[in-house]
Amino acid sequence: MAAIVVLAGLAGGVWWFGIRITPARMAAMLPPSEAPVLYVDFAALRAAGVLDALAGSAGVEEPEYKKFVEATSFDYRKDLDAALLAFRPGDTLLVVKGSFEAGRLAAYARSNGGRCAGELCSVQGSAPERQVSWIPSRRGGLLLMAVSPDPMAAALLSANAVEPDFTPPPAAMWLHLPGSQLRGGAALPPGLSALLSSLEGAQRALLSAGVAKDGFEVVLDAPCADNGKATEIAARLTRTTDMVVKLLAREGKKPDPSDFSGLLAGGVFEARGAAVRGRWPLSRAFLPAIAPR
Repeated sequence: MAAIVVLAGLAGGVWWFGIRITPARMAAMLPPSEAPVLYVDFAALRAAGVLDALAGSAGVEEPEYKKFVEATSFDYRKDLDAALLAFRPGDTLLVVKGSFEAGRLAAYARSNGGRCAGELCSVQGSAPERQVSWIPSRRGGLLLMAVSPDPMAAALLSANAVEPDFTPPPAAMWLHLPGSQLRGGAALPPGLSALLSSLEGAQRALLSAGVAKDGFEVVLDAPCADNGKATEIAARLTRTTDMVVKLLAREGKKPDPSDFSGLLAGGVFEARGAAVRGRWPLSRAFLPAIAPR
């Protein structure tokens, strides 16, 4: 979430032309790839009073972001409405909407060693391989962005791209993982690695976060090739959850709602036809644990 907030904060916002901007419209601007796609509705999180809890203290923001705010008067905590990010090997593509001044963004690029060619602007990020580029898209009023070694990477995004092959859920936050991404790895956090390994064999996984009775919940929807595969994956997820509970008990601990143990241990899964459904409780007490410090 810290990375999302900083990248989206550098992104900017949109001009409004009365066209309703939906997550599906935003996802349609991405080039075809097997990249994980993350969507965050900052306006909804702000309205629910949880954006500050997720983003952490304003004092922890990077110096380059603070410099950006001073030069452009854009602050994601107030001005960013939504961000959709595609994480590809070596770069991140973004489609963002909010409220900003395009002229000040261009001036910021030029005054910091960047350049603008027509509507495409780019500027050096915090490292040589982090070239931040953007193009204001007047069709729908979105800003198309990229953080990449290529200073022209924002040109990969297009208002004429193909609609996504999945239906975005009506949630403030969601993550879409293609089937090729459903595998664990040593480079991943243990909990995430175990989850992805358990989902291996599904056609895709869609994780969304929404409001529940006692806080929030994370919902899983993973379509499979057939009923048998869905039953197999649901059982695998249940065994992984049981293992987490037993490991905690062996150490004399109980699942804590304020950390990842409470989240992982609370998972419930079932196969519904050729799809796996799952739910994890997400307590409000957990939000400070994932905020940047």
